[in-house]
Parts: sequence; C-alpha cells; structure tokens
Amino acid sequence: MGQDAVIDEFALRRIAADARKLMSTDAAGAHTVLGRVAALRWDVAELKRRYQSAISLGDPVLSRCDYSAALFLVGEAEQSYEIAHEAWQRAPNSLPVLDELITSAIHVAHFEEAKALCDHRRKLAPKQDLPIAGVVSELANAVHRDAFSEAGAREALRAADSARSDARIRSNGIMIVPSLDEPDSFLFEYRLIASPTVAGELNEALSLHWAESPEAMADPGLNFLPMFIGTVTNGSYT
Repeated sequence: MGQDAVIDEFALRRIAADARKLMSTDAAGAHTVLGRVAALRWDVAELKRRYQSAISLGDPVLSRCDYSAALFLVGEAEQSYEIAHEAWQRAPNSLPVLDELITSAIHVAHFEEAKALCDHRRKLAPKQDLPIAGVVSELANAVHRDAFSEAGAREALRAADSARSDARIRSNGIMIVPSLDEPDSFLFEYRLIASPTVAGELNEALSLHWAESPEAMADPGLNFLPMFIGTVTNGSYT
C-alpha cells in the first residue's frame, strides 16, 4: 500500500529548508519542525533524533508533548505514551500536557488512568468542557465490569498500530463509538489519511494481525474492536 499520496514532497522540502534557516536563532524550534517533517515522511529514526535535540535545546515539556504527537503519527503509540508521561511528570498541572497524556493513555488502552487524568483536569479547569471524559469513563467502567480487559484492548490496538505501521499510513485522529445495542461494547475507529479502499485492505491486514495474538482474542464477546476508516477520496478529505 505504501504511504498516502496526500503528502506534497515539494512543500515538505520548502518547510525543511525554512526550518534549517532558523538553526542559528531558534535551534529547538527548527529541530521540532524537522521532526514533524520526518514524521510525515515516515522517517522514524530522523524523527527521534530531531526531537531529542529539540528537548535538549528548548522547553523540555512542550517539546515532549509535540514529540508524543509525532510518534503517534507513525504508529509508535507505546513510546508516544511514555514521552507524554515524562512531560506530565515535569508539569502535572499543565492543561496541554494533561490533554496529550489523556490522548496517549487512550491510544494504549490505559482507560482507568485516562479517567483519573480527566478527573484531575476537571478539578484544574472546572468551567472547561472535556467531551472525551464521558466515553473514557464508559471505557473504564466496562473494564471494571469485566466486559473486556485493558490488556486485551491494548493488544488489539497494538495489532492496529502494527498494521498501519507496516503500510506506513498516518492517522489524523481517533473516534470511540459506544454500541447502542450492546452495553459495554466499543468500536475504536482510526481515522486514516487514506482512501476507503486502502482502509478496507488495512482492515483485512488488521484481522490477520489480531487473530495471531492470543491476548487480543482473549476477551469474552470481543467487546472492544479496532477499525480503520479512510478519510481521503481522490486526493480530498471526506
């Protein structure tokens, strides 16, 4: 399948060239931009090198937050979570840091931790809406009621990240859809920067990855299901 065709390599080269011009005045910012360019090119080694430089030269908290988001783009969900956790340990009451860690915790099926983080964020900013908190609470409650385990959900998500990493297809977000008919059942949708046809092919690959993982198949009822949704048709977002 290969990388999606939405990336404009000419534009990436221009962005990278402009970033390099900033090295003498804002090295951390330049490395951050070059790290994002590397993520769009799916150059994981370059991505990590650039962000490690950004962290050492600039704001270690904000750089880690951006690093975490870039790692998720290339399917490195576990490391994305670890980096977000490092940022949170340095700034436990920062709302942007909490938002990144909540997102990362969801990506690796740490649902009960994500619920606790949502509760903490609400205490810090009680007047701010937090839409994700509701579904996170539902996920944590489903785990508590043994509808599925975090370990099983985590293996299912690892299978999904492995499938899209093999295909080098980026995600531009997730959507968690609780079932209207089956209590404590959820569809975990990856919104892919790819066509619906490519997403369908990737779902087939995901089913093979998943079937080969005893941990992913261990939960009764298969109440937690990852799935890919393609968001690009003929070069345009749907």
